[in-house]
Amino acid sequence: MNARRAAASSTISVTGLAAIAVVLVHVVTVGPPLVGLTVAALGAAVGLAVVALGYLVYRFEFTVRQTVRIAAWNLLGVVVIALALALIYAYHSALGSPPPAAVFSGTVLVAISSLAHVLIGINDARRIRAGALERERRKLSVLSRLVRHDLRTISQYLYGDASRARAADTQEERDAVADDIAETAADLGGLHDNLQTLRELVETVGANAAPVDVTDLVADAVVGVREDYPDADIDVDVPESASATAGEYVTDAVQELVENAIEHTDGAVEVVVTREDGWVTVAVYDEGAGVPESEREIVLGERDITQLRHASGLGLWVAKWVADAYDGDLSFDEDAVRLRFRSR
Repeated sequence: MNARRAAASSTISVTGLAAIAVVLVHVVTVGPPLVGLTVAALGAAVGLAVVALGYLVYRFEFTVRQTVRIAAWNLLGVVVIALALALIYAYHSALGSPPPAAVFSGTVLVAISSLAHVLIGINDARRIRAGALERERRKLSVLSRLVRHDLRTISQYLYGDASRARAADTQEERDAVADDIAETAADLGGLHDNLQTLRELVETVGANAAPVDVTDLVADAVVGVREDYPDADIDVDVPESASATAGEYVTDAVQELVENAIEHTDGAVEVVVTREDGWVTVAVYDEGAGVPESEREIVLGERDITQLRHASGLGLWVAKWVADAYDGDLSFDEDAVRLRFRSR
C-alpha cells in the first residue's frame, strides 16, 4: 500500500520538479530581464510548493484511494491548462504571431494550476475523510449499545443459572444447569469473536478491497458453519468462480447469515451465488419468516437503536459492515438476505 501511495504522491512532486527545471533552463539560456526573473522566481516558488505538497501528501495519513484522488486532481490541473495554452499558442501561430517564450510562461501557468488543484484535492480528501470518521463514530456508538445489550442479557442468563445451580437437588438438574452454562459461555465466546471482527471492520476501508473469488469465500464459510452445526441442512449453489472487489471478511459475513438462518428456522438453508449486471450476489435463503422488518430497518439505518428497539445479535451487523467496508450492500426480502459486491 505504501508503494502505491508513494507512486501517486510522487507524480505531484515530479510536476513541481519539472516546472523548476524548465524555469531554470530558461533563466540560464535566455538571461531574461528583471520582470522575466520575477516570473521565473514565482514559477520556481510555486514548483517548490508543489514538490513539498507531494511529499506532505505522502506523509499525511491519507489512504491509497485518497492519495490517488489528490494526484488525479493534480493531473487534471496540468492537462486542462496545458490544453488551453496549446490552443492559444496554435491560434497565435495561425495569425503569424506566436507568443515568445511560450514554454517558459506556459510552464509557470501550469505550475500555478497544479498547485491550485492539489490544494483542491487535499481539501476534497479531507472532506471525504471527515465523512468517513463520522460514519465510524456512528458505528462505534451502535457497537457500544449492542455490546451493552448483549452483555446484560448474558449476565442475566448467568445469574439465572447460578440460582438454578443452588436449587438443584439431583445430578440430572445439575447437569442441565451445566449444559446451559456451557451454552451461555459459547454465546459469550461468539460475542467476543464478533466484536473482534467488528473492531477490525471499523478500521477497514474500501481501499483494502481487492479481487477475490466469492465462490471460494462462500465455500469456506459453509465449511465453518457445518462444523458448528453438523445436523444442519445447507445447500450450496455457486458458479465455478465469481470474482468481485471485496476481501476475506466476506467469509465472516456469509457465515453469520447462514448461522442466523439456521438458528431461526428448522428447515433447509440454501446459499446461492450469482453474477449479474456488474455485481456478485450472495443470497441466503431459508424457510422461516425472514428477518423482522423492525430489525431490517435498524441494521439498514432506517430506524434508530434505542434501549427498547434493538436488532438481536451482532451477526447482521457483521454482514452490514462487511458490505460497507467493500462498497457493497446488504438487502432483505421475504425469503432471503443478500450481500452484493462489485464484480471484476
